[in-house]
Amino acid sequence: MDTLAAIGIEVAADHVVCLAVDLAGRTLSRRTEYVSVTSATTEDAISCCARLMDQARGEVGHLPIAGVVAAIPGRIAPDGDHVLSAPNLGWDRVPFVSLLREHPALADLSVRAQNDNRLSVLTELDQRPGESFIYIRGYTGVGGAVVIDGELLDGVHGWAGEFGHTVVQPGGDRCLCGRRGCLEAYISYHSLRERAGLGDDVLIDDLIDALARSGDRAEVIGTIGRSLGLAVANAMNVLDVSTVVLSGYLAPIAEEISPVVRETVDRHALAAEAGPITLERSDDLEDPALRGAARAALQPVLSAPGRWIERAARSHMDA
Repeated sequence: MDTLAAIGIEVAADHVVCLAVDLAGRTLSRRTEYVSVTSATTEDAISCCARLMDQARGEVGHLPIAGVVAAIPGRIAPDGDHVLSAPNLGWDRVPFVSLLREHPALADLSVRAQNDNRLSVLTELDQRPGESFIYIRGYTGVGGAVVIDGELLDGVHGWAGEFGHTVVQPGGDRCLCGRRGCLEAYISYHSLRERAGLGDDVLIDDLIDALARSGDRAEVIGTIGRSLGLAVANAMNVLDVSTVVLSGYLAPIAEEISPVVRETVDRHALAAEAGPITLERSDDLEDPALRGAARAALQPVLSAPGRWIERAARSHMDA
């Protein structure tokens, strides 16, 4: 049924995309604006978000909006309002939700921000009920999630799964977070692009092919595989989980990097003694963080359907 709508928005380094869905998850509106978020001011980037959401709201017509969830590549405060740190966007302690609500067209909407990778894994949970796995996604940065027996591990602050800031080279290259030797410093969108001398006009989805054209593909695969293998080995030793699911720009090259990742894990992970690790490509939908954001925006309806059924009925009567 299309008795209500929910909006998800995703902010990446090179674009902002907004999706409105109905209760069945069908697309009602989708709009993308390519913009260098890292070069834009925070106010301009948030204005872009507000503009796309306002347009999406206009396209869903009379349908009530259950809520808005924004997928952000960074650490979100427990209140879901502040972006504490999003190095790949150049954001630090940005009151994202408060600034969005200042736009008149969005003032009456329920808006929350969540980490993009934790939203991405929601679609994967549907495909792997009851399973335990490590989910790693390459996108604006490198992040992921930990799933144990079908449940997403939150951690004390809701930040569990920050694989991008696992140290793979003590004292190594500087990461955008300000620390040295993080996985992101070697295989993130920004680091890979800069190492290859590519401009910021290279889109995230085209990154791996662009890297291959600019240099030796085997060298690129080796760098990604070895760095990722170290992070995976460390995670396996702590979590005792033997399945790894790759998403984002890591998914299309999963088969290529698999031998290098496995070789590295075999050298460093105790789990290798119990047998080979399972390394899989995510079969998620296109734009998993965006879809996950829209799905999360529907959660208030699923939690209290009676209230929303009544509201939708009133909306139809008024229409």
